Amino acid sequence: MSKTTFSYAVLIFIIFQFLFFSCKPDNNKSGTNEKLKSEEIFNESIQGKKETVPEAKEVKLSPNEQKKLNVFFSNFSEVGLKTFKKGEITTEELINFGVYHNYRNNHKLFDSLGEGKLRLRDEYVVKSVQKFFGITLKEHKQFQDIRYKPGYYYIFESDGEAFTFSQVEKVIDIGKNQFIAYVNVYTANSGWTGDEQANSKEWEKDGDGKPEFSGKYKATYNKNVNSDGEVSYTLIEYIKK
Repeated sequence: MSKTTFSYAVLIFIIFQFLFFSCKPDNNKSGTNEKLKSEEIFNESIQGKKETVPEAKEVKLSPNEQKKLNVFFSNFSEVGLKTFKKGEITTEELINFGVYHNYRNNHKLFDSLGEGKLRLRDEYVVKSVQKFFGITLKEHKQFQDIRYKPGYYYIFESDGEAFTFSQVEKVIDIGKNQFIAYVNVYTANSGWTGDEQANSKEWEKDGDGKPEFSGKYKATYNKNVNSDGEVSYTLIEYIKK
């Protein structure tokens, strides 16, 4: 074989090798991509797509809403509601609220049985718990100074108790009609007749019986709007700071 013929043969062999390997699919790389894509689809089906969480932001309250929230939270502070985390409030605490909320705000619902003994139908307790907590009370029981007989709760009249109320300092919107309120609690002499909606500086003139700061709570609540546009609230969590 001549040198020229040999050189042509080598050149053709090199070109053939180059074309063969350049056209050959990269099976390993393709397999890796398909595997990664399969894993992504699997993880998405198991975990679900990531949900966009609304950014928490402070709410600028109108005077009317400020007043409504102050009244709403005063319902809890005036009966000494104990702190609780979401989903952990006890049946006893719900009953205690239902009885004493009505004692302070709906006294006419009680029957007087003489010697300071009072009786309240259990249906009113159920309604109050549903209204303020969004919870259906399914059990009735007696404990401490609250007695129960089918259909009624019994307590004794009391007097001379301190006047306790709340004022909302700040509200944070956390999305899905849920809010966090930072609530200041004040306690005044039982005979105090000032304005619980007023600024604390305005209470200075009231002397020794004026309200004094007695606690701070971080409270989570739902804001509910009915078909008539009326706004109401239900308490979800109540933590003392």
